[in-house]
Amino acid sequence: MGVAGENPVGTLMLGSKTDKKNIELGRLLYQVREDIDVHRIIGLNVVAIRDSQISSALVGYLQKTAQESLALYFCKIFELPDGHSLNSIPGIIGSLPETPLSGDQATAFIAFGRKYGNKMHPSQGKSYLNKTFNQFRKKHSVSLKLLKTFRDTVGAHSGSDSNSKFLPSHHECEKLYTFAFEFYNLVARYVINSGPATIPRLAGSGLVSLMKSMGVQKPKTDFDVV
Repeated sequence: MGVAGENPVGTLMLGSKTDKKNIELGRLLYQVREDIDVHRIIGLNVVAIRDSQISSALVGYLQKTAQESLALYFCKIFELPDGHSLNSIPGIIGSLPETPLSGDQATAFIAFGRKYGNKMHPSQGKSYLNKTFNQFRKKHSVSLKLLKTFRDTVGAHSGSDSNSKFLPSHHECEKLYTFAFEFYNLVARYVINSGPATIPRLAGSGLVSLMKSMGVQKPKTDFDVV
């Protein structure tokens, strides 16, 4: 692992297995970000949408699709290795070389770990990230189990009813996303020494524009801050 901007080892990681996996993680995060936004905006404006010119069938389809996609991609992101090569967070950690951390790289790893409850001082990046991930996964095990159950039962069968009550709360989904997004950024910036790519939020803004054009006055886009 290399110190971003200082160590040539980071450059050697470009095009590596870790790099390719992290790029795929970024693509998964893009999809999850869009799904969270669409699901949230529909939920916040459900009454106003019913009173507008928007087809209830279309809205129902969008919400069902977002729910099923959310469960599918979150499971892909947090899935534990089972002998297959995964682009999940633990799959990326498993692909890392076990080398010492130093300089800005160590500082960035410590900041990430401390934020998520890992108070150990890292000597090796791979083991440190593994411990941080396991602590986070244990803390959010109920939410991850809900997502897996939804994917395996409700979302995986076309005859099943998709219902948000089987999913974690919006607040919890944001926590899962933030952890994964910050992990992606950490690996891109301080391991690969390239990126990270930006993750745009286009679907939510597009949905808001559609709602406005179809008679929804001042659609809500986020929860009120208490």
